[in-house]
Amino acid sequence: MKNDMAQIFTGENDPLWSIEMKPSNLKSMFSAYVDVMTLTAENFIRSKEIMEKLKTRKFDVAIAEPFTVFGLGLFEKLGIKKTILVSSCTHFDFLLPHIGEPEDFSSVPTLSSQVGDKMSMLEKWDNYRFAAETKSSLAKLFDAETVAYRRAFGAKILDWKELMASASLYFTNSIPCIDYPRATIQKTIPVGGITVDLEKIRGEKLSEEWEEVLGRTTKTILISFGSAVPSSEMPEAWKSGILATIKSMPNVTFIWKYESEDLEFAKSVENIHFSKWVPQTALLADPLLSGFMTHGGLGSTNELAHLGKPAVMVPIFGDQTRNANMLARHESVIVLHKKDLADEEKIGKAIHSILYEEKYMKNAIRVAEMLKNQPTNPKETVVKYTEFVARFGPFPQMDPYARKLNYFQKTFLDIHLTATIGILAIGALCVLPFVI
Repeated sequence: MKNDMAQIFTGENDPLWSIEMKPSNLKSMFSAYVDVMTLTAENFIRSKEIMEKLKTRKFDVAIAEPFTVFGLGLFEKLGIKKTILVSSCTHFDFLLPHIGEPEDFSSVPTLSSQVGDKMSMLEKWDNYRFAAETKSSLAKLFDAETVAYRRAFGAKILDWKELMASASLYFTNSIPCIDYPRATIQKTIPVGGITVDLEKIRGEKLSEEWEEVLGRTTKTILISFGSAVPSSEMPEAWKSGILATIKSMPNVTFIWKYESEDLEFAKSVENIHFSKWVPQTALLADPLLSGFMTHGGLGSTNELAHLGKPAVMVPIFGDQTRNANMLARHESVIVLHKKDLADEEKIGKAIHSILYEEKYMKNAIRVAEMLKNQPTNPKETVVKYTEFVARFGPFPQMDPYARKLNYFQKTFLDIHLTATIGILAIGALCVLPFVI
């Protein structure tokens, strides 16, 4: 496993900085996750005390994210028939065929896709391969977990495919008015942005220290690449590219979330403020913050969209490129490849654009206004639908029969093939007398 992982890492820093997001790498990327989750399932089985405690409780509804299926087997063992699937991403490609939802690799970017919805032929092929590799890797994990939960709970526990299909609903972290359009089924309920509490964020008060930092210049940029991948671990050439850009803009203050105290590399730069932690939502909500440089995690992407700030998005791994391209369609952000961080000119041009080209701020504010005035509230939607499931679920009638059809049946190829054979047969019978 270590050798597999080593093959896709090209640097000495945090491997997620240097990893190449391409279909051929996904299997190796998932191998560690498969091993960890399989061990997690086996460890849970050994936790007799937790299992006994769960058996004493009477749950009406159970909710799980199907990035692992052991929980679904556990729900079945506990007799919980009313289940809801949730996705922390906009959707899970690997889940779609198992709940009967249509797949479209020609215009809907998959979770790990590196392109938008307008794809060339080769990009469509890569889009499909990203989904296929993810499905293959996770099927291996789910099969192993099925063996584990059947060994622990009994051989009669349903297969993971049937447990997924039997779920009453599927909540996705998608916001329809900014996400890519795609065909869904009635069980799929978008509740994207549920973690963004605008009222709470607007009520957050910055400390005097942060107010002083924001007041140093007329323009301020926040740089944060999230918590999963420390920016202090990025390749040195990329740090140098960012630093050179900052030095070239002395009239702009840059707040950089940087997790190390070793700041020797930036000692000559005056218009930069380093901090191991930043009050991100409070800063994004402050009118004195001009823009954001971010990795494109969906949490930060949703906060950015709701709070109306233009941004330069630099995806690092996973679904971040999809999230960045999703917002770029609304012309409120500029997307750079992470390797572009070594190019001072590209970074400088992107930051200058979001600061001084009116369309980026205008479009960012428009997106925020749309989200503020959405016809539905994601928190209320979750509560109402969950209560509905508790009262009336499960809903076997909402399980599309289409998921039981094969490719030929779904695409009408069986009819076309039969019709073609029939026409050819009639033609042959008509011609046969003249041949004889």
